[in-house]
Amino acid sequence: MGQRGFGIITIALLIALLGCSKEPVKTTQGYWDSARLLFANKKYAETIKEYQKLIKHYPQDSLAIAALFASAEIYKNNLSDFHKSLDVYQKIIKQYAADSRTPNAMFMIGYVYANDLNDLDNGRKWYNKFIETYPDHMLVPSAQWEIENLGKSLDEIPNLQSITKESD
Repeated sequence: MGQRGFGIITIALLIALLGCSKEPVKTTQGYWDSARLLFANKKYAETIKEYQKLIKHYPQDSLAIAALFASAEIYKNNLSDFHKSLDVYQKIIKQYAADSRTPNAMFMIGYVYANDLNDLDNGRKWYNKFIETYPDHMLVPSAQWEIENLGKSLDEIPNLQSITKESD
C-alpha cells in the first residue's frame, strides 16, 4: 500500500473516530431543563442521568454543582438510596471545595448519617467536621443542635415536645 492509501485510511479512521465521539448535544441549560422535566414526570433515574451528562460535559459551569446537589437530593428523598446520596455529597466536597455551596454538602453528610441511616457516630463525626471546617457558617447552630439531640425521639427534645403534643 502506498503513501496515498495509508493517508486515505488514516483520514477515514479519523472521520470514524470523530463521528463516534460524544460531544455535548445540549447546552447546560438544555440538560438542566431536560432533567427538571424528567423529575416532574417522576423519572428519577433518567433525571440523574441527565444531570450526569451536564456535569460530564460542563464540570466548571455553575449548574454542575447544582446538578450534583439535585442528584443527591433525588437519591435521598425519591430513591431512598442514602449511600449514593452520601457519595454525591462527598464528590461535591472533593471537586468543588472552593464553592460557597460546599459547606451545605458537608452538613448534609452528617444529616444523612444521623437521620436517615441512624449512624449516630458518623453523623456526629461529620457534624463536628462541618463545625471545625466552617465555624462561621449559618448552619453551625443547626449542626450543634443536631449533635445535642442525636438519637433522641421527637418526644425527648424539649423544644419539640409542645409541637408533638399539639399534633396528637
